[in-house]
Amino acid sequence: MYSQGETFYHTFDDEEFELTVLENLIIRDKEYLITEDFDGINYIFLYDEDDDDLQFVDDSNEVNAVLDFWKDQYLGSDDIGDWDDDEYYDREDSYDKDDYYDMDYDDEKDYY
Repeated sequence: MYSQGETFYHTFDDEEFELTVLENLIIRDKEYLITEDFDGINYIFLYDEDDDDLQFVDDSNEVNAVLDFWKDQYLGSDDIGDWDDDEYYDREDSYDKDDYYDMDYDDEKDYY
């Protein structure tokens, strides 16, 4: 299985390219690898986990559909899921370091 950030080599027309995995996603029971070379060109592969086999996707319509899905679902979204609605990020901490240590004692003897 290939993971995000992993690099591997693949040969296209007798030329070897080093590719980096950008995303591993499943669309309609097909597992796709979206990869990129050093020039920023994306390549799409079908990955068969059972056979550990990569198949280059050469159909431009399928490539565009996968890239559009990936960009819409993973890159273009401002919604980060359930955490987006979490009030934790909306609150401001009321902890103030100076107030915490100011215990209204005149000297240390009263404290102990």
